[in-house]
Amino acid sequence: MKKSLLALVLPSLFASTVGAVEVYNNDGQAVDLYGRAYAGHDFSGEGKNANYGNDSYIRLGAKLKSDISDSLSAFARYELQYDLKDSETSPTTKTRLAYIGLDSDVGAFSFGRQYNALTIASDLTDVAYTNAYGGNLGNTSRDNSTLKYSNKFAGLQLDASYRLDDNQSDVESDAEYSLAATYKLDFGLTLAAGFSAKSPTDDYDASLFLVGASYKTGPMRVAATFAQGAEFEDQNTDHTAYELSAEYKITKQLRAQVLYNVQELEDTTTSVTTDAVDDLVFGVRYDFNKSLRTVAEYRINGVEGKDDDFHLAARYSF
Repeated sequence: MKKSLLALVLPSLFASTVGAVEVYNNDGQAVDLYGRAYAGHDFSGEGKNANYGNDSYIRLGAKLKSDISDSLSAFARYELQYDLKDSETSPTTKTRLAYIGLDSDVGAFSFGRQYNALTIASDLTDVAYTNAYGGNLGNTSRDNSTLKYSNKFAGLQLDASYRLDDNQSDVESDAEYSLAATYKLDFGLTLAAGFSAKSPTDDYDASLFLVGASYKTGPMRVAATFAQGAEFEDQNTDHTAYELSAEYKITKQLRAQVLYNVQELEDTTTSVTTDAVDDLVFGVRYDFNKSLRTVAEYRINGVEGKDDDFHLAARYSF
């Protein structure tokens, strides 16, 4: 395989891994292990939110790569998480990622439980320090039975994904296709756009359109994303959402961030709109080294009837 192409494509497929430990690399075969321990707690007022209390998990993952020929390579990834929120004696186990694929001169092809194509656009503002906030644009995360293609051309990254239907009902379908692209310019600006569509039942079609941009200069990074969905969240419900983020690196170890997330739902039968999300989050993060960090975030909750809350956590990654 051409080493330059491999270096471009695989990082996008293995996104969100802070670091990894190479445990084996010989004769074209490589195995990397990575993991994270997250210990957090959510504090809120009398109107306790759904995330109130313990928010802790252990995450373990493995990345595998095997050279087939000079122009073809196989890869796989598995990631498991133990959620300790409900009870430390009875953790909830979930598989976050489980896919295999082939990387070639024309791009990377993979299948399994993985991030859909829209993730490369929504990730521009999915940057909260804790596990509690953000991610309100729509279904732009992981899913099962997903076919995906990814490739890079200089600063341009193109992703396409298709989720196969595995709903046993004859009148319902969870098939969905997504397309997305990002373009990084030399002076720190990144532009992104994506589109997703599905037909949950024979009665209606659903779609989601997303655009975003980020800019980094010196210790400052700002980003914005906007999404508009037509019955994408639910039947007879349209939604509009946007996320804004600004981060400033005060010192090598200390940084601060402000996030603003809004999601508005509209009932298409009555034209009544409601605010599902209205978050203003202030956060600080202190990195002891590349593995250990402590974080704190305070949310001003603008949704009527919801209280403000505070999230405190420590995270260790390898």
